[in-house]
Amino acid sequence: MSCRMQKAIQQFASQYGLTQNEVVTEIEKVFSSILSQWYGLDTMAFFRNNFEMEAVLYNKIDGTTIQRWIDFREIRGANTLLKHLDIALSKAATIKQTKKYKFYERELRWAEVLACRPSGDLLVEAEIIPGEQVIAVCPLNRIGLHERNLQSFGVGQIRAFHIRRIDPVLVAGTPKMKIVLDRVSKTLVESLLQEQLPVEDEEVNIHCVKRYVGHKSFVITSRRLPKSAISAVSEELHECIQVRFVSS
Repeated sequence: MSCRMQKAIQQFASQYGLTQNEVVTEIEKVFSSILSQWYGLDTMAFFRNNFEMEAVLYNKIDGTTIQRWIDFREIRGANTLLKHLDIALSKAATIKQTKKYKFYERELRWAEVLACRPSGDLLVEAEIIPGEQVIAVCPLNRIGLHERNLQSFGVGQIRAFHIRRIDPVLVAGTPKMKIVLDRVSKTLVESLLQEQLPVEDEEVNIHCVKRYVGHKSFVITSRRLPKSAISAVSEELHECIQVRFVSS
């Protein structure tokens, strides 16, 4: 059984993008929880060093804790255990993926519009981490009123977005990573202006003091910015960008 279990753990690790230790932890948690429900007693399931799984029931009688080993050959309901294990492993994989992606919140990404839902929310494809394409959503209320009727968000268009939030969620009971973008943040203005500058100018401090979406953004900087940079951002956001240089 130990060889079969070790092989199963390796397969789960590959399937869900987890380490073998992470898979072992989830198996122990699921088996302990389900067996506790089935037997009505606290149960601990765990692996020995040789990948043999054992489970112990704990029952208090007259103040004394009695332990009893569970014979896995007596257990019925393997499909139920596997179903719960699949949910647990999917959730662990989603949480792990989300932690990796969450580092990129508040950054700028250019994304391709894939579709517009009946609600007005945009579905886009973005490369949050280099080489990894993911689907993200930009809710209608995160798009300025001045842009909602433009053709700028037609399918296939490439637009700039601010990464607002990345969280694990349940969709119809299935764990998923949800990436929420927006077009209305002040950070988007700052990031777009920074992107327009040469690499050697990365130390320029850019701060968007106030943004009236679709009308004007007020920005202060530690150095003068090229007019071409300001014009490019103004064109992308369809609003006036007023930049003021403030000497330190």
